[in-house]
Amino acid sequence: MGSPYDFFGQKSHPFSNNITKKQRENRMLLRNIMLSNNFKPYANEWWHFTLKNEPFPNIYFNFPIK
Repeated sequence: MGSPYDFFGQKSHPFSNNITKKQRENRMLLRNIMLSNNFKPYANEWWHFTLKNEPFPNIYFNFPIK
């Protein structure tokens, strides 16, 4: 993908020019899949998406998952 997950430098931008063609293709594949499944991208991070029409937008869930 061209940068680590949760990296906040220039390479984290979805349309960065500092990555390879294959990395850009992979980012666009992820982006297109997420968009087609009702998620919206965060403009500055290739990995960050939020569900559109989030059913619990103001609730922070803090419990262990088993």
